[in-house]
Amino acid sequence: MKHHSVPFFLATFLVLAASCAHQPTQITLTEEETSRLNQEALDLASERLEKLVEESKKQGPASSQYLATGLFLKGNSALMEGDYVTGAVLFRHLAQLTDDPFVHKKYAVALIRLGELEKSRDVLQKIYESDKGKDESIALILAGVYAGLEKADESRQIYRKILARNPKQEEACLFLGKSLAVEKKWKEAEAQLMSCQKHHPKDGVFSYYLGKMHVDRGDLKSAVRLFEDSHRREPDSTQAAAALGLIYEQWEQVESAIKVYDRHLKVKPHDPAILGRMVQALFQKERFSEVIPFAERLVDMDPEDLNMRVKLGILYTESHDYDKAISVFRELLQQAPQSDKILYYLGAIHQELEKFEDAIEYFTQIPTSSGLYQDSSFQMANMLSGLAQVEFLQQGKSGAFGRKFVQVSNEKLKEIPDLAVEISVLQAGFYEAVERDDEAVKVLTAVQKDKSFNLQHQYYLAGLLEKVKNYEASTAIIMSILDKDPKNAHAWNFIGYSMLERGLAPDEALPYIEKAVAIAPEDGYIRDSLGWYYFKTGRHKEALKELTKAFEKVPDDVVIAKHLALIHKDMKNFTQARTYLQQALKNARLSSEKRELSSVLEVLEAERFPAAVAD
Repeated sequence: MKHHSVPFFLATFLVLAASCAHQPTQITLTEEETSRLNQEALDLASERLEKLVEESKKQGPASSQYLATGLFLKGNSALMEGDYVTGAVLFRHLAQLTDDPFVHKKYAVALIRLGELEKSRDVLQKIYESDKGKDESIALILAGVYAGLEKADESRQIYRKILARNPKQEEACLFLGKSLAVEKKWKEAEAQLMSCQKHHPKDGVFSYYLGKMHVDRGDLKSAVRLFEDSHRREPDSTQAAAALGLIYEQWEQVESAIKVYDRHLKVKPHDPAILGRMVQALFQKERFSEVIPFAERLVDMDPEDLNMRVKLGILYTESHDYDKAISVFRELLQQAPQSDKILYYLGAIHQELEKFEDAIEYFTQIPTSSGLYQDSSFQMANMLSGLAQVEFLQQGKSGAFGRKFVQVSNEKLKEIPDLAVEISVLQAGFYEAVERDDEAVKVLTAVQKDKSFNLQHQYYLAGLLEKVKNYEASTAIIMSILDKDPKNAHAWNFIGYSMLERGLAPDEALPYIEKAVAIAPEDGYIRDSLGWYYFKTGRHKEALKELTKAFEKVPDDVVIAKHLALIHKDMKNFTQARTYLQQALKNARLSSEKRELSSVLEVLEAERFPAAVAD
């Protein structure tokens, strides 16, 4: 066995040797060199101790007693400090001076700690034989050593002798049962553990190991019964509660597991293992408000558990307690300033709070090597697009945010090809919002053949082409949709509504709209087209009926609300017209929409309240 750290009493020899040198020298040793020097120091120290022991024996009992006392104090101190190398050396030599079983037991324990089981067995066997197995502690250790040496028969023989003397000896009873179970001697093991249980009715450990046996045999129903019995006998038994809860979780009966954990935590509220299981189970059931107190308890118990603190931050986020979530993640960021996950969480929370500039700042710090880089890049571009559009609405022109969005989105297009369509859609939305429709068409057309360019993207491009009056191209897109799916109601509706808006004869548009209605009679957008056809043909009552249905289904659509306002205006229902115009204005996103609606509202007000004629 290699020992890489210098034992404390052996280090004294090295220090003394070093002090003899005239010129101190800084030396860096390899692990192998350190191990060799340690072994040499150990051999030297052991050799010197051997001589001291021999000399003290020659000098008589007083000298031996004096040396024994010193060796015991130093050896015991070494063991207490976890220096089993030194402890074993000291107690080995001490054992030459005394027959005290306690000293030999200490030596044997030090050997066990060093993994030298065979040497330990030899020491313990002598003590065991000398006192004929009367010392239970020696017998138990020896039986354990035999088990470690995979000599199960010898181990069980000792356990049985212990129980023959003392049938209530709990450890021997339990270890004998476990030893039998390891070798799948189920009946003997079960009989042994049940016998133990009779002698210790308040202990749950025997029911627990009986339960484990049934788990090993695949009989989970019996295991549950036994784990329940174990937990009833010992309500603070972590192992019984964990085993029972895990079976319920395996059966996907998470609520039953939660009940077990809750019952246990009422008795043992600061059990970290069960608190962790409870947090996991409640988290799985999305019972976020309930899980928070348990997660807080775990964090208070172990503030260094970064994973649990991250989970607590997520729980605060899910429960919309954003201030606490931000506080947790900011503290974590101080400890792990390069953590992409923490940066992402902080960005996402600020985005949710509509603190977009702060969110962008966090997302910007996520490195390109992160698995979160792609999504954070998209979110950043999305927020910049929104800020740029608000800027345009407020100022009537594109400004700093607009320039920043174009710069960032172009960079992301080059960096992340997988986001080409998503970024291009954002760019098209921005250009449409700032009334640069030709550029919107251009950026979207550039990615039209991308494999992720889906049906909704096709409709959006067709709509943009309609705005720039490229009806041939827009119709070609919609017809390609109908070629693949002749029952696509929205495609039929698109063509019919487009014909109405272009000023073509309404009756030419009607067959397309009727086709759409036949396929999707409950669709609000299609009902709007039919209502608009009736309006165009002067059938106001039918138009009002259809558009009212459409508005009920899609109350936040700007066009439907505008259509209803225009019908009510024509029917001189000015109050209703004004209400629908205000609704449309509230939902309008584009400056062009807002200007058009404001203009209609001005005309409406003029018709509603004609200018007074001068006297």
